[in-house]
Amino acid sequence: MAAAAAVAIPTADADWTVVRRRGRRLGNAPSTACHPAAPPPLPVTPIPWAPSDSSLDPARVSRLVARAHAAISRVEASRFYRRLLLPDSPLRRRLLLLEPVRLSLLGVGSFESCPAARLQLALAALLRRDLLPDAASADLFDPVLSAVECAAAAELGFSVPSLDDGCRRRVKEPTLFYMPHCEASLYDALLAANWDSPAQLRRVCVLGNSFRWYALQAEYDRSGPATKAAHVLAAGRFACEEPVGETGDLDDEDWFTRAFNETSWHFFEVDDDVDLAASIAGGRR
Repeated sequence: MAAAAAVAIPTADADWTVVRRRGRRLGNAPSTACHPAAPPPLPVTPIPWAPSDSSLDPARVSRLVARAHAAISRVEASRFYRRLLLPDSPLRRRLLLLEPVRLSLLGVGSFESCPAARLQLALAALLRRDLLPDAASADLFDPVLSAVECAAAAELGFSVPSLDDGCRRRVKEPTLFYMPHCEASLYDALLAANWDSPAQLRRVCVLGNSFRWYALQAEYDRSGPATKAAHVLAAGRFACEEPVGETGDLDDEDWFTRAFNETSWHFFEVDDDVDLAASIAGGRR
């Protein structure tokens, strides 16, 4: 990541929190209206889940779908997205090697109430359409989703699971996980669920907060939440990380920046002879 880029730092162990762009100084990030200020801890095992607001108003669903399509059009027309589609980009080459057949959007927040969350949903829809095979499936989840948002997601082609697995999702097929501005603990839970072998971990691609900046945060604050994300920190030794865009491309006051700042692709190009368990133990020492 370029030296001039800003850093995004999680605030605490709470989950599903948007990370805001700061200056170049490491520091805590304020919460936003997109996510609850103090969500519950991650479940250790999957638990049944139902929408936070069970009321279903068809008119609200229609309005939300229309707003989502407007966000898709806005992202599609942006220089930010056109750069992702460059035919000779390293991103395209790595995605061709991975051949993901599923996209999971985790931690998107309330995309009815938050413009940044709608832009993140829009990006997920475009990635599925333009960079994944035609038969690829897609799902999304956040504990704060309402029944209206679940219905709108279904109309946009995303399924919504009925279990909250706390991101401890072991993949059976190559999967692109888009986890916009999640806490380190969520990325760590996903990696831990797929950490048993290099072949398993190579099935995972993560689009989310920069793992490099989590490593910097862990150095800066040795008692902070990033230090507990052992898998995230260990993955930095073999993850190929590519920033989504350059910091200067977006207006700091725009929801575009809140949606996409400090976001990177992470591909886990780990050799078969790497001892993943030892890499975790070494990091803890």
